[in-house]
Amino acid sequence: MGSGSGALAELEAAVDVLLAEAPCHESGAHLHADVISLQRIRAKLGVLAAATLSEWDHALVWAEDGSRSAASRLARDTHTSVRCAKQEMRRARQLCHLPIVQAAVTAGDLSLEHLDLLGSACTPERAELFAQHEATLVDQCTVLAYADAVRLVQYWCQRADDVLNTPTQERRAAKAAFYASSSLDGMVVLNGQLDPIGGAIVTEALRRIEHELYLADLKSGTRRTPAQRRAQALVEMAHRSQAAPPNGRMPKPLFTVVVGDHTAQQLCELANGTVIRPSELVEYFSAAMLETVLFDGPSTVLSVSRRRSFTGAIRRAIEVRDRRCQHPSGCDEPAARCDVDHIKPYRLGGVTSQFNGRLLCSTHNRHASKRDEDPPVPDERIVTRLDEFRARIRWRETRNPVIAPAHWPPGAEIAEFG
Repeated sequence: MGSGSGALAELEAAVDVLLAEAPCHESGAHLHADVISLQRIRAKLGVLAAATLSEWDHALVWAEDGSRSAASRLARDTHTSVRCAKQEMRRARQLCHLPIVQAAVTAGDLSLEHLDLLGSACTPERAELFAQHEATLVDQCTVLAYADAVRLVQYWCQRADDVLNTPTQERRAAKAAFYASSSLDGMVVLNGQLDPIGGAIVTEALRRIEHELYLADLKSGTRRTPAQRRAQALVEMAHRSQAAPPNGRMPKPLFTVVVGDHTAQQLCELANGTVIRPSELVEYFSAAMLETVLFDGPSTVLSVSRRRSFTGAIRRAIEVRDRRCQHPSGCDEPAARCDVDHIKPYRLGGVTSQFNGRLLCSTHNRHASKRDEDPPVPDERIVTRLDEFRARIRWRETRNPVIAPAHWPPGAEIAEFG
């Protein structure tokens, strides 16, 4: 990169000048514009760094001093961790397979996180299919929040694996592992990873018990961090596993799955947005282990499995549908920390239904100055018991749908679910 060395020297000099200047902005708008510009420039430099790293890697420059790997040499000479260096090397090696993604990042339409996300989807097995659908995936990702882009890419990976007959479920099961070891001072160190459904079961149980401990701490005046409460919640889970539910009550569902009907028939994911296959749910259909929320389109809930009262079912349906705070600013506070409130206030004639309810975090719901004024109320759709019955029959009959290539790449019908 001989000709580029001079340009890099000029770039570094320009950065030094900016760093030497005392930050002073005429207004908040100018400050915001500079923040966004710097992030866009950072993304462009990230692409440039990846391209340069790729050339450096292929030329084996890193091996000239006897280094064991490119990541080891990069980490040592840049004073970073090997883990960070490995991430940089992965990005560099993926870049040549992602020309459209690269162009979108340099144009400011996508971020470096999108580059890594789509790069992880473009495995050697999926490379040919990815090349066919790269433009469509980029188009969808540019209009989605990042969390929704992750779900979109997960759906694409699932369908690609279906076409390639890749045993996704078996691969996930093989990666599951758990380790427990003791430190020198007697503390127990836990580490591991679980498949999506197993992980949802464990994290939901931890969340519930941690919340119980939080309420108990408030009442008693005890001060503990969330991490400390989660550690205690894990111990409490072990205690409870040895006892039957109090008073013989049925336990709450261990996890929630979102499934689709008609306009969203390819939808199948956990409430946290992780994409799964219907076949992965088979062993959980009995008892109260599984709660299903059946959608028809991005905003209509046809059914919530009978595990709660009618009011509770509506609330739960809204939580699973919205996933996060629905304030137009794009707030990403998760459902577990949000209120469910009327869009058109009850005192003004607003009805209590899934169509007039939405999630808002406490900041956007309880502070009048931050709450959006006159938000639009979606059109009501009457969902009868017959609609629900028919939808549930269809779901039972299609627990193992075959997803044909004609159905993809996943487009707006999946992207709408945000």
